[in-house]
Amino acid sequence: MDSPRFICDAMLGSLARWLRLRGFDTLYSRTISDSELINIARREDRIVLTRDTGIPERKGPQRTVLIHSNDTFGQLKEVLSALDKVETGGGSPRCTLCNGKLAPADRDAVARSVPEYVFMNATSFFTCVECGKVYWNGSHKKSIDSQLQKILGENVTREP
Repeated sequence: MDSPRFICDAMLGSLARWLRLRGFDTLYSRTISDSELINIARREDRIVLTRDTGIPERKGPQRTVLIHSNDTFGQLKEVLSALDKVETGGGSPRCTLCNGKLAPADRDAVARSVPEYVFMNATSFFTCVECGKVYWNGSHKKSIDSQLQKILGENVTREP
């Protein structure tokens, strides 16, 4: 089964980042218009995630999830609840900035891109194939995994 792909309206930037961390292909732009959002969703077969009650009423995307929660984690729960229970992850985490796929990176190749402390302590690195942002499993990963585990009630540990 293919993982669902999303597009978030301008009000859901934090949700987009968390969906990307969960491995979902999620488009987001702070400046996207409703018409453009609907056109992209239709053209790329994406599920629209929105807080705008007018979007689901418009003729447009095949599937829309109207988000009610003001809290990012509540929003994430709403999205995952709307999906098939089997599908709670989209695969490998994606770049939180641009939605690009992450690829393993050679330590020496990222040496100048990360703080010295990180370079000395991290064992593996990943880079976004689109924007080049470098990721590693740091102390923040435990916090992210803990938040996701609270939401999903499952073991969520994964690379990166």
